Amino acid sequence: MKKVLLVDDDHVIHELINSTLSKYSSIFELVHAFDIKNAAAALERDDDIALIVTDIVMPGGDGFQLLAHIYEKHPEIPCIVITSYELPELQERLSGKVFQMFKKPVMSQELADAILRGLKTQQKKSDLGEFSVVGIVQLMETEGTTCRLDVHKSSDHHDMNQCIEQNCKEFRGSLFLVQGTIYDAICGKLVGEEAALKLLSMEGVQVSSCLLDKNIIRRVHKSNQNLLINAMIQKDHQCGEEEDGGEEPQQQKLLDEGIRLCERLEFVQAQKPLMAFVKENRKNALGWLWLSRAVTEPKKIKTALAEAYRLEPEHADILEDVEKARLLNSAAAEAKIIRCPFCYAPLEHQAPACICCKASLLTESSALAKIDPYAVDRRLILQAAGRFEKVLAAEVNPKILFYAGAAYLNLNDFDKALTYFDLLMPIIQVDSRYQKVSEQVGQIVDYIASNQKIEERSTPTSSAQQFKKERQVIDNQTDKKTVLVVEDSPTTRKVIKMTLQSGGFRVIEAVDGVEALSKLNDDRPDMVLLDIMLPKIDGYKLLSILKKNGETKDIPVVMLTSKNRILDKVKGHLSAASAYLTKPFKPAELINVVNSILDKNAPEGAKSTETSVS
Repeated sequence: MKKVLLVDDDHVIHELINSTLSKYSSIFELVHAFDIKNAAAALERDDDIALIVTDIVMPGGDGFQLLAHIYEKHPEIPCIVITSYELPELQERLSGKVFQMFKKPVMSQELADAILRGLKTQQKKSDLGEFSVVGIVQLMETEGTTCRLDVHKSSDHHDMNQCIEQNCKEFRGSLFLVQGTIYDAICGKLVGEEAALKLLSMEGVQVSSCLLDKNIIRRVHKSNQNLLINAMIQKDHQCGEEEDGGEEPQQQKLLDEGIRLCERLEFVQAQKPLMAFVKENRKNALGWLWLSRAVTEPKKIKTALAEAYRLEPEHADILEDVEKARLLNSAAAEAKIIRCPFCYAPLEHQAPACICCKASLLTESSALAKIDPYAVDRRLILQAAGRFEKVLAAEVNPKILFYAGAAYLNLNDFDKALTYFDLLMPIIQVDSRYQKVSEQVGQIVDYIASNQKIEERSTPTSSAQQFKKERQVIDNQTDKKTVLVVEDSPTTRKVIKMTLQSGGFRVIEAVDGVEALSKLNDDRPDMVLLDIMLPKIDGYKLLSILKKNGETKDIPVVMLTSKNRILDKVKGHLSAASAYLTKPFKPAELINVVNSILDKNAPEGAKSTETSVS
């Protein structure tokens, strides 16, 4: 029987999906893994695994590592990604590498349908043997076939079947054909036309095909004939380079590795490949520039920058870094320096902010109050945010998540900042190495809570409502108290959510009164945090509805408002609310109010006494 491997560190997710998919037990068996190591072991141990469903964010490793392993060792296995880790470049980065991607929460039936389609696709896959890619494409074009062609490097084994059994193939990429015409291609980091030319220039490879199960976005617009001609030209050019020797590609790898490590803020590790590169390429200004960003001694920085400037004195990045170094000199730097995570400027140890981009480094809690979004260099900070998103599209990196959030915090974009800190919290809370970072994030949430701003309203998804309904049975078995937060500002809602979760509460969210009533039909919270100024139904009206309903009348309600007028306070006291909390509020105040009211309501049938916090 075919098996589906579910990889997620959340045991509740396993229970939920297992109970929902049990009706398909005659078609496939669900196998469970709770981290990357167990998933990799299951793949090596069990030949019947035909499809994988995995999360991206997990302690002790991440889903990107698992996908890379599958991509290389088991390219025939379709992968479905379910994740709350949603960043701008993630969808594009995973395109073609996964069968389907879902954002949490996902409806179980929707996931089941995707699994069945994936198993069907996997069963229809066929091996076309060892041919040139050009020959296969020409055959598919003649027959007008719509399919995906997966290209693998052929093994040195004479027995190809034995090679396949031993996983000796190396996955190279895929061509997507619609009625025989190449619509798209992926080959490593290349996509579209570049990837198609790379794959078409290969010979002596193993090619397999499978039916397309979804619409393909066309990124290749040239005819097959045009692509084949250009691929042959590229192949001849590659052969000429091989005859001349392969030193340049290997040297380029050293430079690329050094830049990649710098972008991950691993400057010490970046020094080795960059030094090796400039040793063999002393006339490469870019190599010297990146080496100057990686070293930590002012003398070495000056030497590397001097070489870069001598080679390309008009290069904008080099001129900018020379000016950054001059700023350090005027600041009387120590024997060793640190790097600004945003603009790479050399800084003194314990520097609270960057002398170049003016961004706060968040090294201490007092630095939060000194953030000045009008003083920071927005261009440099936005460039840094783009680099961070590029790194995060390839791996779950706690350090980069922190600084991505810090970048937007410096720009006063609380909503985007909280997106990254929200992704970071579940990682650092389970790892003692990140205790200091966890404290920093807590201070940041306090800071944002005291400087809340209204953001654009978000729209609830029907899949989220269905997921909450399905999850209710399992979640209600836990000891966590549940709080329904009804708030139309995404920023304020995230602050409240992170604050309550850090206090051990389970949080349900609603953006308006109508959605709140829908959530109350699906779940019964222990408390409601209710904003007064809401679209569709205001907070007072919703409170009245709750108190008139026999099933919800005993649920304590805390009213939230950004107003501080006497009239609102009087209305709050006269209403049936258990407390009245004025925004902005401190997270500690919120936790105290929630705990106090829940404690008073703990005895069965007891009524809450009114509390006012302003």
